[in-house]
Amino acid sequence: MNAYYESGYLVNTELVKSEDETKSDSDLPDLTFSGYFMKPVHTFETVVISDIHLGSKVLRTEQLLDFLKHVHFKRLIINGDVFDSINMTRLDKQHWKVLSFLRKLTNSSKHIEVIWLRGNHDGFSDLLTQLLGIEVYFEYLLEWNDKKIMITHGDIYDKFITRYPLIADVADYFYRFIQKISPVKSKRLISAWIKRNSKTFIRNSERVRHGAIRDAQKIGADVAICGHTHLIDDTTEHGVRYLNPGSWTDAPAHFIGITDQQIEVVPFA
Repeated sequence: MNAYYESGYLVNTELVKSEDETKSDSDLPDLTFSGYFMKPVHTFETVVISDIHLGSKVLRTEQLLDFLKHVHFKRLIINGDVFDSINMTRLDKQHWKVLSFLRKLTNSSKHIEVIWLRGNHDGFSDLLTQLLGIEVYFEYLLEWNDKKIMITHGDIYDKFITRYPLIADVADYFYRFIQKISPVKSKRLISAWIKRNSKTFIRNSERVRHGAIRDAQKIGADVAICGHTHLIDDTTEHGVRYLNPGSWTDAPAHFIGITDQQIEVVPFA
């Protein structure tokens, strides 16, 4: 386990410093996200991202690094599936840059809190805990604005992947393959069409939403946040607001921004 650290992957400055760090804020989208909040946001109380899938060839790594480097927040919650698989050899140089920057965040003098919730693809939570010093949870309850926010990856509500793992793996492989070979301009439309049809067929996104809302009601939570489905969602049912920021393998990637008064699903285009 220490071999990753001693190899220099997580301490090599060349992996942390790159051309995209020299970007100015003017080169990026509106970083105050004034179109989504009542007032410009310069620092979020909390941001939630989900389904990074380090090791996947369709991860939008440069966009993710831009987000981590240029969006300001006091707390970062990664809601599951940090990794695409337990095969660490699939991580390329860009993926190690993400891990290096996460380690930089946890060790910074800015006192940023980084929280990781384990997802169904994350098979080695102890590794990230020891390398990066990130706390690992299966579920997290956040107190916010006199309300409770329940955060969990969501795979516990997806019975399809436990009952039919082979079919789920084949469908996942086919979806990633289409993402990989499709022209850039059509990736978004094709992947959206696949998700809209295949996910509706197996109804896993609805199961995740309904299961999360049910459990949120049981514990008196006002908001439930999940990942897992890769489907962006902002729905209120039975008095519980359900949010899902989708994944960082699709375009545009989204995140959940939490200020002292608002919580919104926001694209990072």
